[in-house]
Amino acid sequence: MKTTDTLKTHRSLKDTSFEISYKTFFSASIIYLTLPVIIFFIGYLKPIWAILFTALTIGAGIYVLKDSTKDPMGDTEEAEKFKLNFKFPYLAVMIPLILLVVFISGIAEFTFTLSDHAIRYAILNDLVEYKWPIIYDFATQENPVVSAYLGEGKVAFAYYFVYWMVPAVIGKIGGLMLARIALFLWSALGLFLIAVGACMLYGKASRALFLGLVLFAGFDIFPYYINTFMGVWTTWERWNAHLIVVGNTYQLMNVFNQAIPGWLITILLIMCVNSRSVGFLGALMFVYSPWAAIGILPMCICKIVLKRGKNIFRNLFTIGNIVTPIVFFICFAAFFTANSNATDEDGFILKFYPTVFAFLKDYLAYIVIEFGIWFLMIYKRRKNDPMVWTAIGTLLVIPFYKITYANDFLMRGSMAPLFLISLYSVMFVTDYFHECLHGKKFVLKTRLPVLALILAAYTSLNLILYSSLMTVEVNFMGAEDEDISHDIVSFGNIRKEDQVEVINTQFFVYNYEDTIFFKYLARS
Repeated sequence: MKTTDTLKTHRSLKDTSFEISYKTFFSASIIYLTLPVIIFFIGYLKPIWAILFTALTIGAGIYVLKDSTKDPMGDTEEAEKFKLNFKFPYLAVMIPLILLVVFISGIAEFTFTLSDHAIRYAILNDLVEYKWPIIYDFATQENPVVSAYLGEGKVAFAYYFVYWMVPAVIGKIGGLMLARIALFLWSALGLFLIAVGACMLYGKASRALFLGLVLFAGFDIFPYYINTFMGVWTTWERWNAHLIVVGNTYQLMNVFNQAIPGWLITILLIMCVNSRSVGFLGALMFVYSPWAAIGILPMCICKIVLKRGKNIFRNLFTIGNIVTPIVFFICFAAFFTANSNATDEDGFILKFYPTVFAFLKDYLAYIVIEFGIWFLMIYKRRKNDPMVWTAIGTLLVIPFYKITYANDFLMRGSMAPLFLISLYSVMFVTDYFHECLHGKKFVLKTRLPVLALILAAYTSLNLILYSSLMTVEVNFMGAEDEDISHDIVSFGNIRKEDQVEVINTQFFVYNYEDTIFFKYLARS
């Protein structure tokens, strides 16, 4: 008996449990999102502005963290429901899974990647190798075609690259390879926070929930094969001429610098129990993705209305809602708009269609395929949720204006509302997935949602399969294809001339000394 009692007093590693409170999660996420902004202030701004903006940001951050668990009535009951308990086996599976997702996504370019990673690689390289703010002298261009195209002179570099600031600082200490490793781990940490936040909203730790979120997409399988059958060339995610929306896997593989912080901010907005930090979250979204900030703005307004409390002015006019948006807007609006050439085309969407009917056909397909079917699935559960209706309304309105050739206004502007729909849809499917695992009888009702996610994920799985096969072919089978992530390496010495026009348009700031940011805010 004594031996048995002794055994009972020892907890195995399998039974070790961890608890994460709402405040712990909220604090970790705010620190994760704010630290790169502070590094940007210190590294890029004149000392007076760096000190002022950093002090105001830290002060507002401390206020937001201190105030995060209070609802408008002054207690913490709502925050209590977001506590999450999970055991060691969850971590034992999730950590390797997240690292695998980061690797497959091509983040830090340790595997075969999509073509845009040539840009991503060059951004990190130059943040490590160049003095901040980055100024390029065209005299350093060695490719004669590139040199002839650019001519002589100097330009500044402007882009929403705040996501890279932590790895870049580490790279300045230990070199580019260490910076790439840091970027890999920094992204994994962001995905871990997203996984935890999603589980807190779901109410329990679920590995299937995270996997479903990563693979979530619209039902692109249908237009793709319809177009293929009709002999119309198309790609998996870009079958709609101008109304382009992509799934979560594609977002990670293409614009992880916007997707990871954007998804985390969306989760924080859904979870926040008062309206006193909504402005802080919206301002952070603007820093990481100005287009995504437009898409999340209606959701922020909705949250403020929902959580206004008895004294709306006291809850609305706070340090988090006023100071941070002003500081971030002054700095980053000036920085982002320094390059006036980045938006190559814009206008109301009908301008880009030959007829109204042609637009309506694409618009209806966009609604049905990208989010309409999912909305119908979750309607019964979420019909009384104003945030869902706000997200749907935003997705319906954004397509009526187009900015940039690829329509970044829609593609990135839809990020927050579409992620909210994906989050609730995957929660819905996860419930039925667990029923499928443990149910003894075949019930069509429980299988259909799971089948729907599998059909939608077919697009994401194709991207992953393509990336994996190319990695094997290039790295292990001696294929002649070069690593496309090294097509540029540095904007200061562009290797391939076919990249120069895009770089010149999107990243170079001519006459930068005359812009507000570089004249008044940036270090000399």
